[in-house]
Amino acid sequence: MMLQQADHFLRHPRSCSIPEMRKRGADVTDIVILVVAADDSVKPQTIEAIKHAKQANVPMIVAINKVDKDNVNIERVKQDLARHNVSVEDYGGDVQAVCVSGKTGQGMLELEEAAVTLSEMLDLRADHENNVEGWVIEATTKPGGRVATVLVRRGTLRPGDVIVAGTAWARIRTLKNEAGVEVKDAPPGTPVEVDGWREQPLAGNEVLQATSEQIAKDVVQLRLEKEENKQLSGDMEAINEARRERRQRAAGASQEESSDELAGVSDDSATSGSKGIPFIIKSDVSGSAEAIVNSVSAIGNNEVYANVLRSTVGQVSEFDIEHAAAANAHIISFNQVVDPQQSRLAESKGVKILDHRVIYELIDDVKAKLSEHLPPNLVQRVSGEAEIGQIFEITLKGRLKTSIAGCKVKNGVITRAHKIRVFRGKNKDVVYDGTISSLKNVKKDVTEMRKGTECGMAFENWTEFQVGDQVQTYEEIREKRHL
Repeated sequence: MMLQQADHFLRHPRSCSIPEMRKRGADVTDIVILVVAADDSVKPQTIEAIKHAKQANVPMIVAINKVDKDNVNIERVKQDLARHNVSVEDYGGDVQAVCVSGKTGQGMLELEEAAVTLSEMLDLRADHENNVEGWVIEATTKPGGRVATVLVRRGTLRPGDVIVAGTAWARIRTLKNEAGVEVKDAPPGTPVEVDGWREQPLAGNEVLQATSEQIAKDVVQLRLEKEENKQLSGDMEAINEARRERRQRAAGASQEESSDELAGVSDDSATSGSKGIPFIIKSDVSGSAEAIVNSVSAIGNNEVYANVLRSTVGQVSEFDIEHAAAANAHIISFNQVVDPQQSRLAESKGVKILDHRVIYELIDDVKAKLSEHLPPNLVQRVSGEAEIGQIFEITLKGRLKTSIAGCKVKNGVITRAHKIRVFRGKNKDVVYDGTISSLKNVKKDVTEMRKGTECGMAFENWTEFQVGDQVQTYEEIREKRHL
């Protein structure tokens, strides 16, 4: 699509894993083009994008995509949008809706005209002369050093300018456009790749021009001090919260100990709490690193969770591997090549590198690693059922007598190696739970008896069975759990 006036688009994929990117896109744009698939209609990520656009107070145009498909219901899309307070013009609202097809190109000219018309109505203007303001859209590290893609909002950015973004600053050496070609300046509305950064800025940082390097350094230092004070305050609150929890646990343990002493009961099954599995994240750009940190940190339950030790931009280094080995951590490498030498070093150190290009596959891999630390489910599977029909005594060696339960197998297979339960009465009270000490068919020792057969059965250290008791053999299976 070739627009004559509105030149630049920020595209964000339909991914529930990167809401920060969608929010950032709404914050830095003048017009949001909300793309809704005609066959899927409004999805959770659509609702989230609507929320971000409204919070940022940015006007939107709805592009209903995939209208070339058969049996799509465009009216349903408009109705679903209305339920989320997006009223298109056909429904008496002020939001333009354009039917398009990314496959055939249908409606692209109309979408272009809608964007131009809205920009004219908004009378979007920008100051070219004052100090530069903008946003960091993306940041990464290249062979020449740290670079960031900056979208200029006000002023004109030029080589030699000093800018601040978050806790990083730069004296710009070169500006490059989206084709990688050096340019002399970047007016408002222009995205450019900026180098000369002393530290790595973060995607989403606001960019402000400083009049000198010293002022830039002073601003960064002030922001660092504020962050440190905030961190110290948060650490102190965390320490106090931990102290409160310890006091509460101690008080609870004291009460439980008193109760156990009175009841003559001890409980050795206390849980040790949730287990954190450490990860180090390495990504090609800071925006992806941010999205991965948030996605990975959200994985887990009250038994096991992902603990992100740190995240940085760049390839996996020897330092990362040494850190991971010391912390018994996994390394996540996203959308970049892992150097073979570092792969060999990681293998020798016993460090696992999760190398991925697709965030969903990465998340599945992290879930699998966490699942390895979940205790298994202990499942009891019934293997056979029988009923005691008679009781008789036999004489053992040394003239000792014992009772034998004469049983008929009703279901399945009674297996001697399995555990056994005996139920009694209408309420099926469990009167015995243990093991079979003897299983015989007539006088022959057997390991199992099948449905419809009769057998004699003795139980380990228990002879209090009665005619009519129900016998059930079962095995305990440890099933692997998954997040």
